[in-house]
Amino acid sequence: MTTEAEAIRNLAQDALRAQSVELADGRRFLVVPDGTTLKEVSDEHGLSVSLPRYIDQTVTVQTQDSLVEYVGEFSGEATVLFADQENDRIVAVLDYHEPGAPTHGAHRAVLQLQHSVEWQLWTGISGTLMGQLEFARFVEENSADVRAPTAADLLEAVRDLQAHRKVNFVKAVRTASDNENFEFTAENSAVTKGGLELPTKFVLGLPVYFGEPDTEVHAFLRWRIDPEQGGLKLGIQLHRVEQVRQAVFQAIVTSIAERTRRRAIFGRL
Repeated sequence: MTTEAEAIRNLAQDALRAQSVELADGRRFLVVPDGTTLKEVSDEHGLSVSLPRYIDQTVTVQTQDSLVEYVGEFSGEATVLFADQENDRIVAVLDYHEPGAPTHGAHRAVLQLQHSVEWQLWTGISGTLMGQLEFARFVEENSADVRAPTAADLLEAVRDLQAHRKVNFVKAVRTASDNENFEFTAENSAVTKGGLELPTKFVLGLPVYFGEPDTEVHAFLRWRIDPEQGGLKLGIQLHRVEQVRQAVFQAIVTSIAERTRRRAIFGRL
């Protein structure tokens, strides 16, 4: 049993011991009970580096292959993929919490999918009517994206458009081949001189996102004849384009989830 004298002696010894104090800026001091002198014991040259308690890092990648590679390198069992379909965004939270075990969720890899140049071009003109020459030039310049009709048929239609700019279109008749035949008269003539036949349906091959393969997109010819001027306006209307985009996004999410063996949740953080 400790005697009263021993207890007093122990308290006195504790009072004489140096006390270590760490300031908010990382410096450490010893409080020595010799007139309560402060003596700095910080690492003078900064050689002793304290590692962070957790990883706080957000990496942005540009392709699904890069996201798969990053997740494969740094993920753990708690890693979860969040797929924001509205904003074309997939976020891998590598340190997501487990049931009953909260974590910081601060280590993330973000794939912000970018629409391809081809996708932006065709969706940009979808539903817009143009003049004959403007429409002909657009189709000609982007004919590599057209899968049907054939290149030969498409170029022939484009040449016809460019050759019949100074005529008055009077009506359009749907042909047996499901094309549109635009009947016209020459200037200053009341006699019908001929017709200009154009395909009413197109099949395009477009990559929805940068770095992704082509996706089949269907489109329809849209047109309007000015009854007073006899001019012809033409355009392309893409069919169910938003459904196509969503389907491609979902396929990318499924692919990443399978390749990384991590579960995907459709939602936003």
